[in-house]
Amino acid sequence: MYKNKKAPSRKAPFLAQTKDNAIHWSWCIRNKISICVIPDWNTVDKWLVEIKIKDKISIDPKKYEGIEALAKMYEYCKYYYNKNN
Repeated sequence: MYKNKKAPSRKAPFLAQTKDNAIHWSWCIRNKISICVIPDWNTVDKWLVEIKIKDKISIDPKKYEGIEALAKMYEYCKYYYNKNN
């Protein structure tokens, strides 16, 4: 008999986006820089920040808690925005 296993899941944290965060994040998307938070499945309630530029993927080695991870994501967006403008 076949058993259907449910994939692991974790509810993503929420942080309201400021106007500046929206500008930086959208600029990154338009310029093919994708920055997001992903669950660290090896640590309970920890998140990683993933940065993809073109086809190169990098992951910030630090593990963050919920909102802290999103704040770091927006910090990276601001960094790339300022670096290229």
